[in-house]
Amino acid sequence: MQLGTNRINDEKIEIHSEVLARHAAMLGSTGSGKTVMAKALIEECTIDEIPSLIIDPQGDLARLCLNTSDKDVEKHGGDVARAKSFRKKAEVRIWTPLRKKGLPICIDPFQTPSANLDQEESITAWDMVAAGFTALADYDMEKPAGKQVRTYLYEILIHMTRLGVKVNDFLALSRAVKSPDKILTDHLYVDEIDKPDWDDICAEFDIPDLTSMLPKSTYDELSRRLAAYSSGINQLLFSNGVPIDIDTMIKPSRAGKTPINIVYLNTIQDEAQKHYFVQEIARALYSWMLEQQSTDNKLKLLFFMDEVAPYLPPAPRNPPAKDLIKLIFKQARKYGVASVLATQNASDVDYKIMAQANTKFIGRFSQPQDIDKVKHLLKEDGGNLDMIKELPSLGPGQFQMVSPDVSRKAIPLQCRWLYTEHGPPFSEEQVEKNTSKALRNWAKDNSAKTTRKIDAHASAATAAGASLGAGNRGMAAAALGADRDDAFEVRLMGGLSVIRDGKDPLYVMQGITNAMATIVLLWSMVVLGTQWRDGELDWTWALLGLLITLSVFLIIGLETFLGHDIELQRKISKFARFSQYGLFIWLWTLLFWEYYYSDYTLGNNLAMVLEVSVVWTTIFMALEGLHRLKLGRLEVNFEGEGVFSKLKDGMGSLTAVLTKSEIREMEASSKEVMTGLRWILDFCTFVIFGAMVWGTVFGKSLEELFGGEGTPHLLKFALWLGSIYLLIFMAQSIVIKNTQN
Repeated sequence: MQLGTNRINDEKIEIHSEVLARHAAMLGSTGSGKTVMAKALIEECTIDEIPSLIIDPQGDLARLCLNTSDKDVEKHGGDVARAKSFRKKAEVRIWTPLRKKGLPICIDPFQTPSANLDQEESITAWDMVAAGFTALADYDMEKPAGKQVRTYLYEILIHMTRLGVKVNDFLALSRAVKSPDKILTDHLYVDEIDKPDWDDICAEFDIPDLTSMLPKSTYDELSRRLAAYSSGINQLLFSNGVPIDIDTMIKPSRAGKTPINIVYLNTIQDEAQKHYFVQEIARALYSWMLEQQSTDNKLKLLFFMDEVAPYLPPAPRNPPAKDLIKLIFKQARKYGVASVLATQNASDVDYKIMAQANTKFIGRFSQPQDIDKVKHLLKEDGGNLDMIKELPSLGPGQFQMVSPDVSRKAIPLQCRWLYTEHGPPFSEEQVEKNTSKALRNWAKDNSAKTTRKIDAHASAATAAGASLGAGNRGMAAAALGADRDDAFEVRLMGGLSVIRDGKDPLYVMQGITNAMATIVLLWSMVVLGTQWRDGELDWTWALLGLLITLSVFLIIGLETFLGHDIELQRKISKFARFSQYGLFIWLWTLLFWEYYYSDYTLGNNLAMVLEVSVVWTTIFMALEGLHRLKLGRLEVNFEGEGVFSKLKDGMGSLTAVLTKSEIREMEASSKEVMTGLRWILDFCTFVIFGAMVWGTVFGKSLEELFGGEGTPHLLKFALWLGSIYLLIFMAQSIVIKNTQN
């Protein structure tokens, strides 16, 4: 890695990338050139094919996406060949939380720690999750109240997850926090009328008394604060973009590229949210590290934090990300992660973390407190203090490099010329302009592929002595769909996307339509088989009817009995759409035969059922087509990637887990469709009723109004209209019953 030249003898200064495995720090006041030094280090790592993850609070590092010319590099004594190598390999991605100016990125605070951790690591990981929620709820963890809340959330998370309660969004967590005894009792004894006392439940399932860990007022206040993150601008932090995933970040979108991931924090205006976002990035990195194999100083990733003072202040201050970053610095080496931090105020950073950086690039300092801090750091390392007196006189790009792995003495370093542009911080408009469409498409694809992992075994490893088997009786609650937080977007034979909870009228209408179609298919298969046996029908039609019936039964059966298995349903999802269209065409074919092929008949009663089934199925097909057009228009108006975008991207899938805000969006969409359907029905009814009133007033019969041939068609239309009203009435009756249960 070429860092620059020796200021005294002009020799090139090169280090091996493994030197960074023991971490580095860049110190220097404003104008010292530490950002240039940081960029040079990132460029060298990229040439060595080491991906990087960069926290950029001010937008200084985002300019890495702008390359300088070969002429400019050569003019300033740079290595043109290495500059070309950098340009060939670099894939700069600028991630923008809350906004789509760059690549949108979000956090999933409900991502559970891995089950592969040992107990100590698992306890630490779960504690970090609890710390994140405590910070989000605006409790100061340095004060007794904040420490109590953190401990309480830790217990809530591990025991709820261990016992199978889905705490996977803010409303679910809010309810669990407010009434843990009710949530667990209802979950564990869902099928029992006489439920045991809370004390007995705690003893049986090895649960601490969660109802006595906080003052009553704190339970309510904590619940209220957490619930606030389920709506409004707050939820964009958790839903807008690609969820943080280190594996995704280190993987290039194209072969031969080395990712440079820059997390551009300027899009987050709220300081508390900014701190929380940094903490979640650190948590994701720490969790990823623990899943890696130990390495012999071979680097897998460069983790760089610019302007770390707000996140790593001296004791006793302890902002949310500090503990995690300390853990990363302590353990990253054995997992192949080089951690580098930069600051312009050495006195404002916890020296214990700075001391873990084995290589230090020290630029100009003029303030006595900063010079004293540097002196203290060098004493801790047993370093040479002679270079301290030179610090006030250093120019831009000039550093004293202190690295025992390279030299016993401080090296007077002049940083090399950059292969990328250096200038003022990037604005959001510049970020947007320099984010390519290809990278946006790649990010969108990865956003759709990322799924949340919820692992009860991870919490079981943490809750020492707890029995997983004891909680199995409560799994019936999830199987019965008792928890609305586990709602699904479904795409059944009815076709329209609605909420699968038995409390949405459209979903129930689909179920009734499917039941009616099932009856028709079964009976038509019997009729076709009988006519084939009697030689009245070619065997191909009987076989076709059998195949269509079996395929519809298969898909409805899989959806019914395997609704909990999303991955398995995805595998068969490609057949669902074809079966839906096949059912639609087949029902119309049967109806055509019934009226125009005299040798084929279902019987008068079943013929009416067939006609009603065709009407209902056609209604859903028409609604689906119109609704998709509507969704396409709605998507343009959404800043974030909402449920409509997900539906558009995933039209082939049977199921997709939705967040609480997306469920509400779907419910609103469902109500909108129902309102439109009722309006059309009411309009048609008004037309028919008006015609009848008109005839009554003027003394005309139906035959006189519509003609002798038109009357049967009018009556048939009235039958269709009545059947749709009947469908709505049955669906709403079932919904009322389900809501009361």
